Amino acid sequence: MGIIRQELLVRGDKGVKRLSVLFDSGAARSFVRNDVANELCTPKKLLIPREFVAADGNKIVCEFFCDLVVEIEGREIGVEAFLVDNLSVPMIFGALDMEAYRIRLDLARGRLDLSEFTGSMYAL
Repeated sequence: MGIIRQELLVRGDKGVKRLSVLFDSGAARSFVRNDVANELCTPKKLLIPREFVAADGNKIVCEFFCDLVVEIEGREIGVEAFLVDNLSVPMIFGALDMEAYRIRLDLARGRLDLSEFTGSMYAL
């Protein structure tokens, strides 16, 4: 498991903001803090609530998600992030989204490894 933090532009249907985004290989999905999401986008209600278990064992129930655009090295990529009330950072970019976009963590250098990143989602 690894974590790298980057300041990135994040855009929704209501606005754009520079956020501290935590790339967390231990988080399967991407999350955004509720207050941040409401500034940037119009949240969409999930058909059924999703329940997640945090690293500390606490359960988190999400009822909403939002479509966000994250800019990485001049490329815009879409992320569907679940809204969480008490997130310690504005946004977490999860492992499934990192895998889909071929973003890796270079923990030795403390930066993202974008050597295979094209800006397109790897889906097959």
